[in-house]
Amino acid sequence: MAESQDDVVSVGDVSDDARTAPQNTSNNSPVSADSAWTSRRGKARCDSCRLRNLKCDRILPTCNQCRWTPVTECTYTPLPTPAHRGVPRCDRCRESNLKCDRAAPVCQYCRESNITDCRYTPKKRARPSSDSHQSASASRVPYNTQAQSASFMFTNISGPGENGSYSRTFFNETAPSTSRIDLGAHPRPMDVDRPLSGFPGRPTTVSEGPPLALLPAPAPASHLVSLPFQQPFISHSFPEPNQNSRLKPWSHPSFCALPDAVVQRLAGIKSSEMPNRDEFDRVLEDFLARLQSDLRETACLAPEKYATIANCLSRNDITRLSERIRAWATCHRLSSGADTVNLIVAPRDSYFLASPEEQARFLQEYRGALDPRSRAAPLASSPGQKSSSEKDNNAISNADGQQQFERIPVQPQIYDCLAYAHRGHASSVAVMMEIRRMSVSGITWPMAEMFVGLCPLCNVVTKGGSALATKGSTNLGAAAR
Repeated sequence: MAESQDDVVSVGDVSDDARTAPQNTSNNSPVSADSAWTSRRGKARCDSCRLRNLKCDRILPTCNQCRWTPVTECTYTPLPTPAHRGVPRCDRCRESNLKCDRAAPVCQYCRESNITDCRYTPKKRARPSSDSHQSASASRVPYNTQAQSASFMFTNISGPGENGSYSRTFFNETAPSTSRIDLGAHPRPMDVDRPLSGFPGRPTTVSEGPPLALLPAPAPASHLVSLPFQQPFISHSFPEPNQNSRLKPWSHPSFCALPDAVVQRLAGIKSSEMPNRDEFDRVLEDFLARLQSDLRETACLAPEKYATIANCLSRNDITRLSERIRAWATCHRLSSGADTVNLIVAPRDSYFLASPEEQARFLQEYRGALDPRSRAAPLASSPGQKSSSEKDNNAISNADGQQQFERIPVQPQIYDCLAYAHRGHASSVAVMMEIRRMSVSGITWPMAEMFVGLCPLCNVVTKGGSALATKGSTNLGAAAR
């Protein structure tokens, strides 16, 4: 389609005007306006270009962008001053951290809040007057520039002494600690505190130094001479030799202790070969915290709860216990295993269905076996020489009677039982078999798994075995090549 002659002429005129007089152009072509662009740094764009983030040529009355949108009004709003040097914000805007326009007499925020008391407090600090400055400098004690001593380490303030000054103890920072201790135990007056003798050309009087250290006056020299020399005690925190320390089983006079064979065997185990008791207690607490509330109440008995349950069982009155504890004690037929100490026992599976009369007789025999006087005879009358494991088995069997009951340990005794069962550093399955042979109930497989996982000796063996297995597989692969 051909263009008209008027259109061609108008386009040519616009192009000439854009090259000759870009400021006075009146065309409507965006190409001509962009080609006639001149920089106007510092002048604000129109409101429409600033809102749409366009490149405005800032020509009045209409810019190059608003010329193509007749609906848009091309207005220029002056920008506020970006910085008010030397003019502080008003007190209210400064407290609220607002951007104040510093208008007088009321700023924009105070005007919007209908606050007429818009105050401007200067930032400059109040300088002291010349009179106060002179009085402060006059009251200051000048430094002693003629003394032949380190005046910054002591002060010659007049005290209760005869010559109007008392001595100070000077500590040499480079001296060893023993010399500092001797000086602290027997402070002696220094020569620097005494009046200096006269020198030719120097005055004999010494002015007082500044009060840099107000220390209490020491005792007179007469009292110091009469006191005997005492070396002060210095506390030292030496690390305990963990390599040779032994395990200490938990014991309490109110609770029944473990069999003597278990206690004696635990006393011979090195503590460095077993998990740390505190660490195991922490892991056990975390394990109990993740259990359900009903299981957590009976999974592990603390000493206080254990003593309460044992006392109720010995009196045959469990009404004051919780409903969960009563159901647990009735289901497992728990009973008190001792008359003088706290001990909870449960019948084994093979004797669980025995008649109440037989269970009462078995319980009486079990209580008699716990008496030290009745327990010493079987231990002393063991015939022949036996191995340590056989002696432990016989001792545990004699201590626990005829193995009709299983004892429920207190929470601190769980570590001792697991340490005894893990004395050979076997797996968790072997530990549970040993716990079963010890006639101990209440210790589950997760507890044994946690104990074996914390064992330092087992961890070293496991890591060494894995390293050897990896090295062996590497050697076999190299040989195959």
